[in-house]
Amino acid sequence: MEIEKKTKGYSIWSNYCAAFSWIRKKEGMVYFILMGVTIAAAVMEPFLSMALPGAVVYLLGSGWEPGTIFAALAGYVIVLQGLRIAKDYFGSVWAKKNFMFRIGLGSQLFSAAMDADYQDFESETGQKKLLGAKMNLYFGNRKGIEAFLNNLQAFLINLLGLLLYAVMLGRQNVWMLLLMFALTGISAGLRFLNRKRTDAYDAGYERVWRDYQYLGKEILIGANGKDIRLYHMWKWFSGEFDKLKKEFVHWGSKWWWCANGIPAIMEKCIALVRDVLVYGYLIYQMMQGGMELSAFLLYIGIVSGFGRWMLPLLDKLTELLENNRHMGCYRDFLDFAGKKHQGNEPVAEPGQTHEIRLDHVSFRYEGNQEDTIHDVSLTIVPGEKIALVGMNGAGKSTLIKLICGLYRPGSGRIYLDGKDVSTLSAREYQKEFSVVFQDVFAFSFPLEDNVSCKDSTSLDSGRLKECLQKADLWERVQIMEKKGATYINKDMDASGVSLSGGELQKLMLARALYKDAPVVILDEPTAALDPIAESNLYEKYYEMTQNKTSIFISHRLSSTKFCDRILFLEGGRIAEEGTHDELLAKQGAYAAMFRTQAQYYVSDAGRQDAVLE
Repeated sequence: MEIEKKTKGYSIWSNYCAAFSWIRKKEGMVYFILMGVTIAAAVMEPFLSMALPGAVVYLLGSGWEPGTIFAALAGYVIVLQGLRIAKDYFGSVWAKKNFMFRIGLGSQLFSAAMDADYQDFESETGQKKLLGAKMNLYFGNRKGIEAFLNNLQAFLINLLGLLLYAVMLGRQNVWMLLLMFALTGISAGLRFLNRKRTDAYDAGYERVWRDYQYLGKEILIGANGKDIRLYHMWKWFSGEFDKLKKEFVHWGSKWWWCANGIPAIMEKCIALVRDVLVYGYLIYQMMQGGMELSAFLLYIGIVSGFGRWMLPLLDKLTELLENNRHMGCYRDFLDFAGKKHQGNEPVAEPGQTHEIRLDHVSFRYEGNQEDTIHDVSLTIVPGEKIALVGMNGAGKSTLIKLICGLYRPGSGRIYLDGKDVSTLSAREYQKEFSVVFQDVFAFSFPLEDNVSCKDSTSLDSGRLKECLQKADLWERVQIMEKKGATYINKDMDASGVSLSGGELQKLMLARALYKDAPVVILDEPTAALDPIAESNLYEKYYEMTQNKTSIFISHRLSSTKFCDRILFLEGGRIAEEGTHDELLAKQGAYAAMFRTQAQYYVSDAGRQDAVLE
């Protein structure tokens, strides 16, 4: 997935204003003082180092007393060493602040991601923008905002150093200054052209490297070894490796010469021309008596160091422009995530059972040509138990996401107790729902935290036990070494425990019970359970959802019998609705699906039940 390269509206100035505004709130003016001290020391230290031989010659020929000369040189060296210490110390402190600032900015990104409308966040556009934002923070200190800040400091250091050297050269001879700019400009232009050629070679080089890494990875995966051995695939792999090795050498050689060999030769040639012309002029001036030895040594150092200021200046400008793009992508995501599609009104009676009404609701996913949900109208009365059934792709999960506020209707309205959901606060509205989706997973935190979704200091242990018991997971937890404090998986704790698919679904059910929302939605809650465990869970489910509005999705139609109403979805529409017996009597699509499933399962009592295998 590639990030978008266009970042309209985010100039370098705008991005630095934003970055410095965030930093000032966190660090205050100390940050900018450190930056200024570091820049001043980094400019003056190399200048004084370069001027030291000339200063020594000047002092030795000054006719001063030896003690005075020694004191002047000692003072010079002390100042020079002080600048070196200041540059290194304050520079390292400033760089550390940049690093900590970049890491700390993750909280801003997390908050923006959580505040973003889920439908926007989940979309392909949202995920592309998120990738661009992550590159600003999580791809090291050579890309993104940390590099952006470092680039500015390096750019200013080289710019001020270049200006200082230019002023000194201009005072001696303007034509010599123009010659230095011209030669250095030619060197920079050649670098730019070589960089463009290098970028062209990068595509071929990276393709070969990607293929090479893929083959190397696949052949070392243990599970692949049996097929490689049984089907004698080693010779085929070996042949592919040989072909890639030749391509690797071909593209690698081109890339190296373009990136290193050719620029080095060109710069040496340009340096030769510069040295012959400029040094020749300075030597001529000194031989004619127009320049003292101390001044000659000073200008030799200035000429030698001129390119070391200008070429990095152009390099840093290129890096600055690239990292400005990453900053633009980051701010683009913040703006994207900040778009609000809902109001901020509170739910009128939070925690109470609600009437949910859909009025001609349609919905289409981004990039699709057709609606997934077509003109659905539905009223769910408080306390009603609804089952959503149908074939895969009928729109059941999408309809659930619309009802619980994760998606917005493309057309039509959803009402909660007669109030248009779009006028309500999304966070407040979603507090009214406990949802267990089919693709369940647990975070690598303690089990009790996964249930309560809070830290241990806010945990209600009695309520935790009750919910785990109702979800049929309490006994499993009791045999764990740390009970509820046991970590799930081993990402955060090597002693963590991995749960089976069925246990994870029970854990998510316990989480939904712990939240105790007035509307409970279960999306295939028994998909990972065997028929007996499923039957037991549905009996408990019926008890759990007393005095609550409940909606659940199931492929196993026999499990829908206890529901007040069954909605059979087909092609994003409600094709049939009624009780289990009513829909069987209609002899429609629901009855046909039930008969198809019933042949696969016969209980011990001889009763046929529908089970989707």
